[in-house]
Amino acid sequence: MTHTEHDMLPSFLQGGGEMATLIAAKDWTTHKLGKPETWPLSLKISLSNMLKSAFPKFIWWESDLYCFYNDAYRPSLGTEGKHPSIIGEKAKNAWPEIWHTIEPMIREVLSTGNPIFRENQLIPINRNGRIENVYWTFSYSALMGDDEKINGVLVTCSETTNAVLNLKRLEESEDLLKFSVDAAELGTWDYNPKTHKFQGNKRLKDWFGISNKMEIDLPIALNAILPQDRQRVESKIQKALNGENDGKYDVVYSIENKTTKEIKIVRALGRSWFNEAGEAYRFNGILQDVTEQEKAAEQLRYANLQIKTEKERFENIVRNAPTGIAMFKGPQLVVEMANPTFLNFINKKPHQLVGKKLYSLFPGIEERVSPLFNELFKSRESVRGKEFLMPVKRNGKIEQAYFNFILHPINGESDDLLEIMLITNEVTDYVVAQNDLKEKETQFKNLVLQSPVAKAIFRGSDLRIEMANNKMLSHFWGKAWKEIAGKRLIDVFPELEGQKYIEILKDVIRTGKSTRDYNSQAIVNINGQQNTFYVNYVYLPLREIDGSVSGVMITVTDVSNEYYARQKLIHFSKELENQVEQRTHLLNKANADLEKSIKQLEKANDELESFAYVSSHDLQEPLRKIQMFTSRIMEREGDSLSDKGKGYFHKITESAKRMRSLIDDLLAFSRADDNSFKFEAVDLNTILNQIIEDRSEYIDIKKAEVKYDRLPIVIGVPFQLRQVFDNLIGNSLKFSKENEIPKIQVSYFKCSSREINKLELNRNLSYAKIQVTDNGIGFPSGMENKIFEVFQRSHHKTKYGGTGIGLAIVKKIVLAHNGAIVASSKVGNGASFTLYLPME
Repeated sequence: MTHTEHDMLPSFLQGGGEMATLIAAKDWTTHKLGKPETWPLSLKISLSNMLKSAFPKFIWWESDLYCFYNDAYRPSLGTEGKHPSIIGEKAKNAWPEIWHTIEPMIREVLSTGNPIFRENQLIPINRNGRIENVYWTFSYSALMGDDEKINGVLVTCSETTNAVLNLKRLEESEDLLKFSVDAAELGTWDYNPKTHKFQGNKRLKDWFGISNKMEIDLPIALNAILPQDRQRVESKIQKALNGENDGKYDVVYSIENKTTKEIKIVRALGRSWFNEAGEAYRFNGILQDVTEQEKAAEQLRYANLQIKTEKERFENIVRNAPTGIAMFKGPQLVVEMANPTFLNFINKKPHQLVGKKLYSLFPGIEERVSPLFNELFKSRESVRGKEFLMPVKRNGKIEQAYFNFILHPINGESDDLLEIMLITNEVTDYVVAQNDLKEKETQFKNLVLQSPVAKAIFRGSDLRIEMANNKMLSHFWGKAWKEIAGKRLIDVFPELEGQKYIEILKDVIRTGKSTRDYNSQAIVNINGQQNTFYVNYVYLPLREIDGSVSGVMITVTDVSNEYYARQKLIHFSKELENQVEQRTHLLNKANADLEKSIKQLEKANDELESFAYVSSHDLQEPLRKIQMFTSRIMEREGDSLSDKGKGYFHKITESAKRMRSLIDDLLAFSRADDNSFKFEAVDLNTILNQIIEDRSEYIDIKKAEVKYDRLPIVIGVPFQLRQVFDNLIGNSLKFSKENEIPKIQVSYFKCSSREINKLELNRNLSYAKIQVTDNGIGFPSGMENKIFEVFQRSHHKTKYGGTGIGLAIVKKIVLAHNGAIVASSKVGNGASFTLYLPME
């Protein structure tokens, strides 16, 4: 405001700040109060005093309670809402949302003249476009008019919202602290050096062996300390009280429970507090039971004494170990040593390795293994590699060998001093065996699906349908597979609600115990008609490699005819006794045959459970021999074989490779939903760049175009998410059209709440929607769900290769990440896979 504008204000408004200007600028010509110059002297004086006050104030004037407020009150109205429209407005119109709260207090002051004071009262008001919870400390006091009668109310107020909320947070923090102390099983103590009063919590008294109701004197506390530690502890306490080390107190000693004679080793952590004169007025802290830790430390000290003795023995073991072992040092990965087994793996002599850099020895592996070494340098934790492919020269020929290995960091605070131990084992035979095993697994699945006995598999606690054979679909369910694949059992058959089967199935998953029943009644709606079956069933738990139960396999036999036959037999007359005996005999025989069949099925299921173990262990040896002897025959007798014979040996070799690939993918599938991995923030751009880099050779050969948006950060397990995108990108490259450049697009969209609801995802999380599309050969309509099943193919394996497990692994990983994946395609028009991954 300019000096001239200030002088133009009525004198009682001058010096009243912004609000004085707004009051003067308002058009009062039609207002009941009239122009400011004509206002009562008492109102002018009250307004002048209020406007010049630095404390938030508000005035309601006359019976209609016209509103006025000062600059200090102005922030309490927020940025949007009442200001400045309520200047001169009736209180009832200006404050409709709180009128029922403030009117009684205003009327009381106007009628009695007595002031009102409230502290930290919650009065929500409309500001910033919404109703906000606001706490106030305020007083209402009467204002006199020119006739010396009460003609208004002065409000002096302060918003205390932050103070009230902070107090609540402080109270919550204190509760949390008490809970944390109790949860951590800590004893607490507090000592006043002036009064010598010593206090402790219940746990401390329990450790000392005294009643919780007893007061603890300092001598009692000191007497609980074992004699050999007491002088040392007293010295530490005195030093803390004297201010040494800023009064901090940290000591480990032993105490004895005077009642039970139990001895504990405890660690005391605390400090002294000093006044301005430097005198200790408080000494408090916590007592932690470290008995087990100290015992472990003693064992560790003993173990360290043994290390020196064991060192020579260890070196001897390394030299003679059947596992390949090598040592590297520093970022350049200089080879320090390699045992004979490792040298034999790579067909090298010691002088050809020691002192040389790893990548100069094997330049072809840098691109694939450098990320593993980089991860180790960054995390200082072991890194594992599985079935690493490495060409090795053996017997004058380059062979494709596979290795499992562990990289383990040793003794190195800096990168230059860090030593890395490589422990590796060749698994070439195992990988080859997997390929053949996968082929056999497909045959096994076909046998199950074509079984004349009804079978089905449910996964997860919500019992989602993973598999059902033709007998189950046609006889018991009356459904087509595409109608039920992947759905919850209760959603497909809501009539099972209230029947016993759902709870029994869940109990099998929860307890890991199989169950069976005979002549059990089951009611199922088939094509809108209620059908009642009497069945014998066996429910067997399906276990993962780690032993956890992830699903149930059910075997069901329809015994309705036998059941009804028995019911009829009950009511037959004695004249038909011979016939009853005959039918009972037949029925018993049928039941015996049925029980025998069930036992055979149970045996088959037990064999299926051990299938994964056999896949990963017992099949390695025969596969290794197959490969070894076929290799020897080709080397030594190859020239004497006919072209047809050589072709047969080539088919044997390829079958062994396919079996090894099948075992590998089966194990990857079984571990895809392992929840022991740590979830963390994952930058998908880094993941995608690594995959494109790893597949650069194949991309160049295909002359493929890979484009992608800037991708978000999601929450997950890095190597599993890498496996997801590697499978999708790999499929797009594999299933490209002949004589057409493959084009792959990775796009990022924000996931709408509608999509989250439709996919039944967690509504409390936000999701990233990532779409991988290509212009490849696509897959037939109707295969959108089946392609995610194990061993499902949409194209002939001889032309496109693979095991049919890749997309099953992708879906299992995505589901384990609380996400979803949707596929769509038409033959010849490419394929699209849409991922929904949580971002928090």
